[in-house]
Amino acid sequence: MSHSLCEWMTDNAELFRYAGELSCMREGAGKILLSGTASLFLAPLFRTLYPDAEIIGVDTDREALDEAAAGCSGMIKEEKAFQSAVVPGSDIAVSVLSIETLETRELTGYLYNLHDSLVEGGNLYLSFPSTDTFVFSPMKEEDAWYDGGTKIRMKRYQADDVVRALSMIGFDIRAIERDLSPDLGTVISLHAVRR
Repeated sequence: MSHSLCEWMTDNAELFRYAGELSCMREGAGKILLSGTASLFLAPLFRTLYPDAEIIGVDTDREALDEAAAGCSGMIKEEKAFQSAVVPGSDIAVSVLSIETLETRELTGYLYNLHDSLVEGGNLYLSFPSTDTFVFSPMKEEDAWYDGGTKIRMKRYQADDVVRALSMIGFDIRAIERDLSPDLGTVISLHAVRR
């Protein structure tokens, strides 16, 4: 794929380690939800890991959806806001570098939608940039880490807040790691399972 975000992800593959390890966590996935633009670029990986799975990409970025579908034959694409997408019966849900674009009040609803998309025992992979200090401004404009000429509005969630929200919604946290990225700072990589 030619998208600059795909190139950034290739250069920073260590930030997405659990996405590949999900194949060990769920042997036969029938349906996989890729939520948000960055998640779409993992479609070829999941097509390789689960050749018979139905892969559904959800985002409003038509270019990213088209590129992901081209690199992953048989992928169903849905042009709607990723934060409002529910794909019932999913065995795996992936949200890579997406929640930081949500307003604070949207986070819990989005996590509920991911929960409602997954079957019991389904796996969630979630990653997001975090910070170790409190950020008073919930959203601020920053240079996009994948394209310095693009401005995006980004929230730096605290890892503890996201973990607490997932636990209250009905997820068991299986793994959580912090990685340092020169572009993003601290990135949280998290694997959770729906109760």
